[in-house]
Amino acid sequence: MRTIKIGQMNQIQSTSSSAKPKVESHQHKTLGTIASQGKEFSLQDFFELGNTFHKNGELDQAETVFREILKLVPDHAGALHFLGVIARQSGNLDSAVQLIKKAIEVSPNYYTAHSNLGQTYRELGQEKKAKAAFMRAIEENPDYAEAHFNLGLMAEKQRKFEEAVTHLKTSARLNPRHIETYFELGRIFILQGEKINAQLALKTLLQLDEAHVDARCLLAHTIMSIGKYDEALKEYQIALEYNPQDTQILNGIGKIHVKKGRFKQALEYLYKAIKINETDIGTLTSLGSTHQILGDLDTANDYYTRVLQLEPSATFAEQCALFLNLNNPNYTLDELFTLHTNLRGHHDKPQFTSKSFENRTKDPDKKIKIGYLSSDFRAHVVSMNMTPLIINHSHDQFEIYLYIHSKNDDLLTKEFCSLSDHFRFVNTMDDEEVAHLIEDDEIDIFVTLAGRFDENRPLVATFRPAPIQVSFHDCATSGLAAMDYYLTDNILHPRTTEEKFTEQLYRLPTYYQYPTHNGLPVINESPVVKNGYITFCSFNKPEKIGEAVVKLWATVLHAIPNSRLLLRYFNHYSEPLMRERTIERFKAYDIDEDRLILNAAHNKLASHLNLYLQADIALDPFPFNGATTTFEALNMGVPVIALQGDHFVSRVATSLVTHIGHPEFSAETYDQYVDIAKDLTSNIDNLNSIRQSLRNQLSNSSLCNGTEYAKNVEAAFRDMWKTWCETGGYKGN
Repeated sequence: MRTIKIGQMNQIQSTSSSAKPKVESHQHKTLGTIASQGKEFSLQDFFELGNTFHKNGELDQAETVFREILKLVPDHAGALHFLGVIARQSGNLDSAVQLIKKAIEVSPNYYTAHSNLGQTYRELGQEKKAKAAFMRAIEENPDYAEAHFNLGLMAEKQRKFEEAVTHLKTSARLNPRHIETYFELGRIFILQGEKINAQLALKTLLQLDEAHVDARCLLAHTIMSIGKYDEALKEYQIALEYNPQDTQILNGIGKIHVKKGRFKQALEYLYKAIKINETDIGTLTSLGSTHQILGDLDTANDYYTRVLQLEPSATFAEQCALFLNLNNPNYTLDELFTLHTNLRGHHDKPQFTSKSFENRTKDPDKKIKIGYLSSDFRAHVVSMNMTPLIINHSHDQFEIYLYIHSKNDDLLTKEFCSLSDHFRFVNTMDDEEVAHLIEDDEIDIFVTLAGRFDENRPLVATFRPAPIQVSFHDCATSGLAAMDYYLTDNILHPRTTEEKFTEQLYRLPTYYQYPTHNGLPVINESPVVKNGYITFCSFNKPEKIGEAVVKLWATVLHAIPNSRLLLRYFNHYSEPLMRERTIERFKAYDIDEDRLILNAAHNKLASHLNLYLQADIALDPFPFNGATTTFEALNMGVPVIALQGDHFVSRVATSLVTHIGHPEFSAETYDQYVDIAKDLTSNIDNLNSIRQSLRNQLSNSSLCNGTEYAKNVEAAFRDMWKTWCETGGYKGN
């Protein structure tokens, strides 16, 4: 055994005299104790001393010890390795590589050195070398958990999630108490939509460290996403005990209260969070969405504006602002267009926009590949409109691809998959990766669905993955230069429309589609027969009920003596803040509380539709009309009074009632809106007759003819494709 005599130790002691006083004193005491014992100091003891300094974070002292070892043993692999690790920790990455490689030359099976070399290469951005080093560490020691963990992190960063999960699971098996392994597994499982596995990983972590706030918040968020709000709230409250000032926790609790319709409590938590950190993006966004739900649109817009000033790439706030401002009746068409191009135009990528696809076969009669991208291939209003098209697509003429971004798959998702020729889940891909996938599939016509809603991803189009790109079921222009066509109809956009688009409008004979349902509630006679008074209703989002809407609806109530207005949207009107606000808004126009019926319940579809049995006439909001609510009302025999405007969202209800043969339900002015209400209520027998006939009129209309609808959409796609084949350009140019 190599030993070091006391004189050598004193020499080492003197070399470190420039260290910090506290460290110097500690070192002197350690060496002095050994020296006073009059014993020889082994090289192993000396190495362990350096190791102890390193573990304690005393890097200068550790380096001194390891360098002295190298004076005695220049090829000491352990000292070379640790000096390399210290160099990496100090930011001297090139030196770290050289030192650790020397250690490996001396001891090729030194698996921890291989692993730390991998760490260093990873910090240098040399990922191939890093992966090779980690793999070599595993070759030398297959049970080395840390190398598997690092390979998992690398694969996760490269978005190779399956590979990452494999390594992380191995790491967890080899080192069951490694907390960060479970945290990374939880994060990846959430990205993959595997929420049960995510919960298992995070709960395992919390058994090891119940105070891990980030893990508990991630668990709470996951539980909240599957609708278990009370369970999620408990997790957030536990986290709050550990860190009462954590805005992530306060924001999470606020969002749960919003989900449960408890807006006053939600705002209390959100305002507390923003007081702690007034630039917290998550809290500002949550405040915006909460005020939006309440119908306080100006305040909501202010919060979204603040978010986008702080983080211009905050796409969720961008989507919210685009949706929110369609409810604002004061915007001109020019202002709406400018809003869209300002919020979305900065995403444009001119280097891709005019991609030529020179190798694509320009055969106008070929079988066209159509790719639909959506987060809504599930129980959702968009899928309700898409189902008749997907069911009736011609698979002889078209090859259908679905690109599904969904973290809440359901039975309908499986049904969509079975109806397509190919389907891809793209949850874990970024926009560029999705674009590459679409281009690799050689999609001819790429259709983005409901661009500003939910988790939909219209920005994939900015990479121009297909020759033709179409926006479908969005509420206005995408604002993107790369989007070629916008599907509509002649009522939503008459030839004289002045609404502006970055896309070219393509008019279908009928835009909307509504699948017929079985087992619907039997339509009763008009409630006025039994009640003796007319009941108007609206089951639209409160944010659609702006001040102009309240004023006009109040005018309708005054024009129809003793009439009532039934309002319902989930359980929102049970919440005191919402109730009080609604009552006060109508009271300002002399409508007493007893003329408002504020219904509140989390209804399933059947019980929700039963509420229409209590209403005689539905009042449609403006400028953002109802779509699904209009369909539902008509299907339950309830006529809908619409006010047509000058852009898409303000003409939806007009389009629907016109297509079923009742253009007289649509008004062009406020006075006409009131007159329609008077006319419908002037003859109860006629109102009841309309009630009994509306469902059949709807089901027999073009709105419920999926076969014909699919043919019309396919004809549009074929026409777009022929135009591109003939011109090699976009938009018919």
